Formats: sequence, C-alpha cells, structure tokens
Amino acid sequence: MLTILIVDDEKLERNGIKFLLKREQEEFNILEAGNGKDALGVLATHHVDILFSDVKMPYMNGLELARQVKEMYPDMELVIFSGYNDFSYAREALRYGVVDYVLKPVDPDEFKKTLDRVRKNICVRMEEKQKQERRTDYLMKYFLIEYLYKGTGETEERLMKFADADSFLCRSVRMILVGAANGLFETEEEHFISSLREQLQREFYYINLNSNESLLLFTEKYTDYKTLAESMYIFFQKQYDSECYFAVSEPMKSWQDMPVQFRILENLMEEQFYQPGQHVFLAGIEQEQEIEQPMEDAEIMEQISKDIRYRDISHLRMDFQKLEQKYRRDKQFSEMYVKFVFSGILKEIYEQLATVDEKTLSKKVERLYRCRKIGDVLDIVSEAVEEFDAAVREQENGFREEITAVKSYILHHYGEKNIGAETLAAQVYLSPGYLSAIFKEETGVTLNRYIREVRMSKAKELLENTNMKITQIAKEVGFSNSSYFCRSFREYFGNSPESCRKGKTDEETSSDI
Repeated sequence: MLTILIVDDEKLERNGIKFLLKREQEEFNILEAGNGKDALGVLATHHVDILFSDVKMPYMNGLELARQVKEMYPDMELVIFSGYNDFSYAREALRYGVVDYVLKPVDPDEFKKTLDRVRKNICVRMEEKQKQERRTDYLMKYFLIEYLYKGTGETEERLMKFADADSFLCRSVRMILVGAANGLFETEEEHFISSLREQLQREFYYINLNSNESLLLFTEKYTDYKTLAESMYIFFQKQYDSECYFAVSEPMKSWQDMPVQFRILENLMEEQFYQPGQHVFLAGIEQEQEIEQPMEDAEIMEQISKDIRYRDISHLRMDFQKLEQKYRRDKQFSEMYVKFVFSGILKEIYEQLATVDEKTLSKKVERLYRCRKIGDVLDIVSEAVEEFDAAVREQENGFREEITAVKSYILHHYGEKNIGAETLAAQVYLSPGYLSAIFKEETGVTLNRYIREVRMSKAKELLENTNMKITQIAKEVGFSNSSYFCRSFREYFGNSPESCRKGKTDEETSSDI
C-alpha cells in the first residue's frame, strides 16, 4: 500500500484530494499536514511514497518544502498544486525534483492522469531496485560460496565489498548445513523458504550449495541451535516428506571464521551414513554423546562388518571402542559369549588380509579363547585392527583408482538426476560415508561439490558452443527445474546463462555493482 501525504493549509482542499484518492481502485494510506513545517514532522516519523503540496502556505511554503524533502528523501515523488498566478513558483519547484504539478481548482481527470504517472514512476523505480537487489544478492552468494570452499585472501577481498556492519554477512554468528536427498532443494526451493521462515519465526540467510545441500546463516547469539535444527528436521519431514540431516557450527566471532567452520560442517555431515538414526550433529561435541540409547550388539556388529568390508578404519576404531566399552561395563555376559563376539571380528578382519592363511587365523582364534581376562581378548583384536590399518594404508593406490573410477562415472552420467553418494559408492563397493571421506581427502572437494562443478562446466560449454535452449541445457546436465538451474548457474559463475551466452564475463557482471 502506498502512503500519500497531502500538505495544504486549507482543510477543504485536503478533503477534496482525499475524496479523489478514495475514488481510485487502489487503497492508499493517507496522511495530512497544514504547512511545510508540519509536513517535515510527519515525514520524520512515517515513510511516505507520494507528497502532494500546495505552493503558498504559512511557516514554510511548498517550494522550500520540496527543496528540503528532495535532499532528505530523494526517492519520494513530489507533486505541486498551484493556481495560474502561482505557476512561476511551480516552475521553479521543478528544479527541486517535483515530478508534476496540478492546477487549481483541481480537475478530477487531470488529477487521475498525474496520479497514474506518479504511480508508474514508483513501480519502475521499485522494479529496478528489486532487480539491483537480486543482482547484488546473486553476486554476494557467488563470492560467499567461493570463499567457503577456497577461503583465500583473494576471495575474502572480493567478499568484503558486501561486508558492511548492517549486512547479514557481518551479523551472522552460526551456520547450519542442511543435507537432503532426491534433489529437494532443486524442486522445492521456491516454496519452502517462506514456509520455513514462518515455521522458525526468525531471520536467516539462505544459500543453495547444490540440489541436495543448503546452508543457513543465523544472527541470534543465545538461541538453542540444537533445538532449532530438530524443529527444522520435523518441518522438512512433515511438510515435504523428506528426511534431512543438519550440521550446526560452533559460534563464530566474524564472517572470516566461515570457511573453517564450513569444512567442519562438511565432515560432520558424513556421519549421516554411519548414524542414520541421528539427524542433528553439533560441531565441537563428540557425536557418540548425542546417542541417548546404547546400540544393541547386533547393530554394532553389523556396523563393524561394514567398516571392515569397506576398509573404513576410522569408523572401525570408533565402533570397536563402543563394543569394548559395552563389555567392560556390562558384566552380565558370559566369558564364552564375549570371546565368541570378538573372535567373529577377528575372523572378519583376517579374511580381508591376503597375507594371513587359515592356519595362522586358527592359531589367533585359539589364542583368544585361551585368554583369562577381557583385556587380553581386546588386545588380540586391537592388534588385528592395527594390522588391518597397515594393510589398508599399503593399498592406498587402490583408493586412488576407485576415486578415478568415481570421477569417470560422474563425467559420463552427470545428466542423471539422482546421481549421489549412494549410487557412486555402489560402483566401487565402498560405503557412501567412506567414499565421501576419501573422495574429499583425495580431491579436496566433496562429492556433491564435484558433481555440481562438472554440471556447471558442461552447461557453460553448451551455452558457448551450441544453440540449445537454456531449458534443454538444464535437462542435459541433470536439472529438472530450469529456473533453479538459472539461479544455480548465476550463483556458481556470478552471471546468468544469458550473459554467458552473450559473452559477458564475470568481471563485467561484478563491475555493475
């Protein structure tokens, strides 16, 4: 709703203008003042879009009012009322930014034309402002995403132009990384942001990283972010039937902390593959402390079997420690049962080691069963874990081959919509979590990031070298939603697909701001 201030020392004249405004289909918020001095007081406490003012008034005339208003409120639309004898004043007021004038007595048809022109000016200016804000927002996200992944001085310097004290960037104190599946943030992004704001009842800044990952920035220092993340989990589950995972950063002193905290969040997010029952992971807190109920034997043993099969040493140590703590603490199990459990682990480990024959394995198992203390049993299995660790390290080149195979698969299947950790892990017989970890260690980027890089590079190549429509290119590189593709492209490269096709560079786009 537009707010209009009518300034005239004659109440009858003000009522006449109000009457004409109420005849319009559009509803207005109408304010009044009897002279220029009173009008400045109204403007100090109210936002006004259009000012209608008479020329001749006591205390401060319309000419002086127009001069001061244009200095203080340059975007306000100014319209002067004047009689024939006052037209010379009105002409002078045009120098102060008055956009139009209306002769007295006011003709209703002429008034309507003037009002329509003024409203059109406001619409054009608002559209241009929104366009500029969107362009600035795209560039800020482009530089911020680049900074999160690279964290270099050059990217920090480019981002600093957006880092004024009132910006969301400078006010942010926490980040939450959200992981989803099935391209949730591609198909639902346009709808869920407003719904999420309504649900959380707090401000946040949304950054789309790829179709399965988004980052939220928050400004509140004393919020319980674990509870907040849990409420978001319920929201996504109920609203979009999507099981999401949330990694919550530690408090940040400034936006320069973001790259370090972001890398921590990426590592935390990998835990979703190993702890599917847990959906919120907090930076700086040992994740096993988050598990309220102890895992059952069968569940731990199944996870240990996966760790061994997928050669995931870090999680093998963690799961073995859970089992060790369980049997050291709980005395209800018989000695033979405990030995049976750990001999099973011993067998699985040595079956993966080509250097250990069946005779050696039998001797190891026999030695374990002769143990009189649980500590001795655990020592034997711990030795086997260390041997397994050493053997896996020797096979490190094998992982490089698997990473090469995964990269090759992505390069040949980037157009498939649901390509992700689960699909890729199945190609190389590794667990999704372990593949994610070694892929990042080997390449320096996450799987989701690498998939996005391949898709964006291919899209740019098609834009520059073919006449394919943008909707066709979006589908070709794995995007079902072309509008999401355009936003994603702009946030990745810093300019739109159309600008890329026309040969406009990122530097030219950024220099517009």
